[in-house]
Amino acid sequence: MILDRRMAILDLMAGQKQRIAGSKKPPRRRLPEFVSRQVVAARRWFLNLRPVGRTSRPPDLAVVCGGCERVRGDYFLERHDFPYLCIEFVIAGRGTLTLDGRDHDLVPGSIFSYGPGIPHAIRTDPRHRLRKYYVDFVGTTAAARMQAARIAPGSMLRVPQPQEIGEIFDLLQQCGLAHSSHASALCGQLLGVLLTKIAERGLRADDVDPRAFDTYQRFRAFLSAECPRLWSVAEAARLFQISPAYACRLFRRFDATSPYQHLLRERMNFAADLLSRRETGGQRLLVKQVATHLGFADQYQFSRAFKRVFGISPAHFQRDTAG
Repeated sequence: MILDRRMAILDLMAGQKQRIAGSKKPPRRRLPEFVSRQVVAARRWFLNLRPVGRTSRPPDLAVVCGGCERVRGDYFLERHDFPYLCIEFVIAGRGTLTLDGRDHDLVPGSIFSYGPGIPHAIRTDPRHRLRKYYVDFVGTTAAARMQAARIAPGSMLRVPQPQEIGEIFDLLQQCGLAHSSHASALCGQLLGVLLTKIAERGLRADDVDPRAFDTYQRFRAFLSAECPRLWSVAEAARLFQISPAYACRLFRRFDATSPYQHLLRERMNFAADLLSRRETGGQRLLVKQVATHLGFADQYQFSRAFKRVFGISPAHFQRDTAG
């Protein structure tokens, strides 16, 4: 939804600029042949489609182009080759992927790669049309870095927290569309961050039990949504109707943290919001009031938990945010 709004705003801005310019329409840039036309909306950016010249030294890692697309209901893309290395990330919708002869289901959180000499075919479910990001790149170290991130050309992964990968692609979009003198350097650095995050979060699609993965995602969302009233993982598991041991196994399997650590951080994030918020009359809540609101026995117990997460006491935090 956020992506749709951003795209709509950008399209509106583009339309306003064209009306201001009068009846003279700016020339339309011809899209490269490898770019799909089967989309209802797209925001694409191009940095350098020929990053390796005859005399220039090949780059270690260089982003060529990228974008985000919302596809048509009849979207079907089949290629037997591709000029660059590419990573695609599904943020919404469903579909199917045939990658180097193997079939995969595409769902939000699916991330896959291809490149020169790797045949691939992507088809959307017309009832749940795909929305996806992509980034194309080259470089002498690119394939090795993809291999280290377990997203070597021709592979597919699933990520438990798609929003984390989505945020990196959002930054790539901002830098790529800005067309500044630093765009290439920024996009290259962000691609490195993306590969590192994939290495941290990516799971082999074949290893993901759909039912267990769905339970994990719903339980994690439950911890985040109900954190103000949840005191322990045991209480959360009971309300969610799973055992605490199973909750811990789910997090060990699909996350880099424990359910206790996730719940504690969510509770302290909520506490930080309360501490920085001004009530009617411009007054802030006292530390002991926030502690009571979250069910702590006293403000000292709350202060220890807050400092464990943020490294400073809640009183210190409140002073720093007083401006």
